[in-house]
Amino acid sequence: WFVEYLYNQFSSNPDKVPEQWRKFFGDIATKDGGNGKNPAEGLVLLSDSIPLPLPGENDVLQIIAGSSEKILGNMISSLSIPVATSQRTIPVKLLEENRTLINNHLKRLNKGKISFTHLISWAILKAVQSMPVMNNAFTFINGKPHVIKRKDVNLGLAIDIERKDGSRSLIVPNIKNADKLNFGEFWSAYEDLVKRSRKGAIDPNEFLGTTITLTNPGTIGTVASVPRLMVGQGTIIATGAIQFNAEYQAMSPTTISTLGISKVMNITSTYDHRIIQGAESGLFLKEINDLLLGMNDFYDEIFESLALPSKPLRWQTDYQPGIF
Repeated sequence: WFVEYLYNQFSSNPDKVPEQWRKFFGDIATKDGGNGKNPAEGLVLLSDSIPLPLPGENDVLQIIAGSSEKILGNMISSLSIPVATSQRTIPVKLLEENRTLINNHLKRLNKGKISFTHLISWAILKAVQSMPVMNNAFTFINGKPHVIKRKDVNLGLAIDIERKDGSRSLIVPNIKNADKLNFGEFWSAYEDLVKRSRKGAIDPNEFLGTTITLTNPGTIGTVASVPRLMVGQGTIIATGAIQFNAEYQAMSPTTISTLGISKVMNITSTYDHRIIQGAESGLFLKEINDLLLGMNDFYDEIFESLALPSKPLRWQTDYQPGIF
């Protein structure tokens, strides 16, 4: 839908489109022989043999077009991937506390703010180093199945876009070679990508070559989700809301503190089961869990990259004798 939106602008007034997109659409027009075909087209239609619902007497029909049509096309193509999903619940007390230390430091320097998603994204990149299979892709070459063992991690970020009419959609550009950056560089690249996405100033190639994706529906309160995996990727990670479990949400802060109850976050790994096995996906989530609990100097590297003057907090077992 994003490409179609820009193409419509290009068709009516090319000067309104950023230079890189004018070149992109111009190159396609040249290859197509100037036949005027919309480069965003290519929706695979459902077979007539599949029984589909018919509208009732009081129902209203609305054609699916534009951005929604493009999303429909992506969803249909995603059905060609046999996927499975692993899920894990992660305690986030340490993540919260170390994020607070980081943001207090950044606030004093007037340098912005670190989000939970920044830290979780970084944990995903680190976990891929231990489990590179999650970054692989499946393909056919000369009619034979192959695994593409990717050397670089291009991290896709599902970015929510709200249009002027109030409707919403997602675009998923990626940070190229994200695994080669330190945390400070990654944070800067992440913020730049989000800012340009919301302004419509993304390059065409920033949508290409995504190897693994993070989507975060937890920002709107979703506890857990199983997103669709797009063709060409091995894994998509989804994170849920960071909150106390429902049975604890009516408790007073004093009781929660006394009992040592932590907020938690559900995280899912939906993967291409042709090339990734359930044990590998489960171990990948375990690695993310361990990193967010401070193992392998996860927070130490972040604190060092951001030049924090203090050491990160450590995960320990709570001990309160005689509490009851």
